[in-house]
Amino acid sequence: MSISKTTLRPTLQQYMHTAVRQSLNRANYSTSSELLSIANKYCSDSVRQGDYEAYLAVSFFPSHLRDTQLAIRAFNVEIASIRENVSNPTIGKMRMQFWKDTIDNVYKGKPPQQPIALALAESLKHTQLSSMWFKRIITERTTNLDDHQFMTIQDMETYSENTATSVLYLQLESLGLRDVQADHAISHMGKMMGITTFLRSFPFHLGQKRSVLPAQITAKYGISQEDLFRQGQVEGLEDAIFEVATAANDQLLTARSMLETVPQQAFPVLLAAVPYIKYLEKLEKANFNVFDPSLQRKDWKLPLSLWNAYRKHTI
Repeated sequence: MSISKTTLRPTLQQYMHTAVRQSLNRANYSTSSELLSIANKYCSDSVRQGDYEAYLAVSFFPSHLRDTQLAIRAFNVEIASIRENVSNPTIGKMRMQFWKDTIDNVYKGKPPQQPIALALAESLKHTQLSSMWFKRIITERTTNLDDHQFMTIQDMETYSENTATSVLYLQLESLGLRDVQADHAISHMGKMMGITTFLRSFPFHLGQKRSVLPAQITAKYGISQEDLFRQGQVEGLEDAIFEVATAANDQLLTARSMLETVPQQAFPVLLAAVPYIKYLEKLEKANFNVFDPSLQRKDWKLPLSLWNAYRKHTI
């Protein structure tokens, strides 16, 4: 999931929270439908600003389920952005605990006056969403607040399974679909998306003095973390990126091998993978140079790519 991390993001988020809180306070004197409308608009704005690619993919879901998709994706944007919006891990853990408590209260039918919580509570009235997926995302993101380096690609895959794949599982559940083949395909697709997210965000993380490459890979290619932070482009980096990208592509190939057995109703969930596939293709053309300017350009053809994938039912 491509979560924006621009310097404007905290300011935007603070503005949105303040505006919505004021609206919710005024809504104490309004109808529940007006309250829900405010919450849904917040979720829509949050996803459009924080994960525009996912925002585009939501339009391919049945119309009566789109608010649910936006609520799920807004939750993901919120949790994913905590790391960048706090000054230290302790504050981040406090915010994660707030969201654990919030999810518990949502499932008890007592959501707080928080727009995402209200939207999720409404979604639970007509869809079955397992709380364990929300909690798994929170738990994994909490662990990652300490910026520990992955040891192996398998660790990276596990993290991706618990974050990116969990979001896809929630979206699949919202469709009322229970299918083993869909679960397996989505598991592999989510791992591909999670690994690719680290590749896409590599320059940003490097600027924050964080290494997202597994220690096993950096050791294999003789990459010094200190040199990486100081120089950026170092010898062996492109080989290391190639190996991680290959792991992501292997997950994609496995998912694609299962598509013929996946019910067509599940396809809107799989569309979320399209931007990540496009990135892997561009990365290969750039000879696995993650700093290549072409990788930072917005893909104005993405809406068409999503439409063609949906129309042809191919990823």
